[in-house]
Amino acid sequence: MSSAAPYEMTRTPETCADTERALEVGELHIAALIELPDDSPLQRVLYSNEAWERGVTLPEGASIFGFWKRRVPDPGEPDTHALVSDDEIMDLFEQLGESDQDSKIVFRYLLSLLLLRKKRLELEQRIPPENGERAKLVMRQKVKGGGGPLFEVIDPAMDDEAVAQGIEDLGRVIALDLNS
Repeated sequence: MSSAAPYEMTRTPETCADTERALEVGELHIAALIELPDDSPLQRVLYSNEAWERGVTLPEGASIFGFWKRRVPDPGEPDTHALVSDDEIMDLFEQLGESDQDSKIVFRYLLSLLLLRKKRLELEQRIPPENGERAKLVMRQKVKGGGGPLFEVIDPAMDDEAVAQGIEDLGRVIALDLNS
């Protein structure tokens, strides 16, 4: 995935991709973003916990871009059409911290800006580039009572226009309310 390309994601039914079993309302399971070898959009795929623990088979050349735990929403609850809740965004943000792939660094950086805007993270410090390394942002997770964990976020050195476009694209994809 090119860092300049808009982020796209396809929605899938509330069905385990491995067993094809419909997931029950309230069932805890794994949602994964699958990156295909061509330039297809990221594909959101769901797996029952049992299938995930057993090990899932991906299409040839595909890889897991990221994953998070979620529950199947109650159809009676208001539908915001979001693919990913705030808690799921935070889980994905934390998980992507382990990657050194450029596409994941950019994606995590954009997630950190969304979480900052949604007041889930706060900026503690900006570390300038040194010794050939990129600049970093030090973000603190906001938790009740203060003292949330710190996260380092690599700054991919995107210009303001690219950041604004990336956040807009990402917000549209996961149906975020960017005003909250």
